[in-house]
Amino acid sequence: MTEKRQNWLSVPRRREEERLDPHVYARGINGLTVEEAVERAYPRVMGILARSGERYSEFEGELVRQTIRACLISQVSRANLYRIAGILVADRRDEGAHLGRSLALAYVAALREAFLPDLSVGERVGSLFGHGEVRYVSGDAHNAAVQLDGGHEVWLPAIKLYRLDHERGPEAPFRPPVQHAS
Repeated sequence: MTEKRQNWLSVPRRREEERLDPHVYARGINGLTVEEAVERAYPRVMGILARSGERYSEFEGELVRQTIRACLISQVSRANLYRIAGILVADRRDEGAHLGRSLALAYVAALREAFLPDLSVGERVGSLFGHGEVRYVSGDAHNAAVQLDGGHEVWLPAIKLYRLDHERGPEAPFRPPVQHAS
């Protein structure tokens, strides 16, 4: 079975054996750690988005930073992160797209739709136990290890986790993918 993919989009690693542990990233992959890559990408992305003339709140900036980090852990190229920001700014300039909505929030939504539709390592999530970062996702996407802000790591069902969305409040919990009989 062949999948149709846009050639210019890098594809995040879906299977468990394709995902890299964030602890491995802390030692550096391709010459940069995730944190170094985020520190390079974030200001450039925000600079591109600022070309629209908008100013962004601290919350919007942090949401963009966290989403960029999750994309980098999922091995999305920095070039694609810049390209999507540029496309949004060009759309705003040419067509008035996303009027009434912050481009920073539109950027986060575009990255999530393109690269992070499911729960991903590196994402910030909320749970009954508090907020934290996803450190591991099981192969069937039903469970995830979350390192809470307090330092504890918990293993939780994915349906008990949610993303925070500035416009709508907490998003609906993650639903595990439907298992099809083969």
